[in-house]
Amino acid sequence: MIKNEYKVLGVMSGTSLDGIDLAYITFNFENSWKFKIECCTTVAYTEEWLQTLKGLVFNSLEELQQIDIHYTAYLAEVINTFIAANNIENIDAICSHGHTALHQPEKALTYQIGNLKELATLTNNKVVCDFRVQDVALGGQGAPLVPIGDQLLFSEYDYCLI
Repeated sequence: MIKNEYKVLGVMSGTSLDGIDLAYITFNFENSWKFKIECCTTVAYTEEWLQTLKGLVFNSLEELQQIDIHYTAYLAEVINTFIAANNIENIDAICSHGHTALHQPEKALTYQIGNLKELATLTNNKVVCDFRVQDVALGGQGAPLVPIGDQLLFSEYDYCLI
């Protein structure tokens, strides 16, 4: 489906553990891609989730898989609350990075929790997720969208300071 406008809900959580970042963005194409952030927020983690996420590296694969199930349900709840609070009706896709549980690209290994297919069912939306796995499998560092996003959205700039 190729269109000139996409309405996307971006969702991610980083190792800073400050919370789940959500941004509802409209992307438009007229000679080049432009974007407008319609609404955004960061939902702070509960103390329980904060402690669970801090300890991910100490869990077995089986334990990570169980945490993944619970985190996916929690993420869906956060997403659904954000959608309702902002009266969002049109979403072409929810793009979810999830939360990195394990990342060793030099060993072709990466695992993000919160990317289970149930996320689409629980949010009743099309979900694009698990961005890193194929990139790492092909020898990348697991950030395949960054160069593309930079090229399409910020090509008029020579550099970026963060």
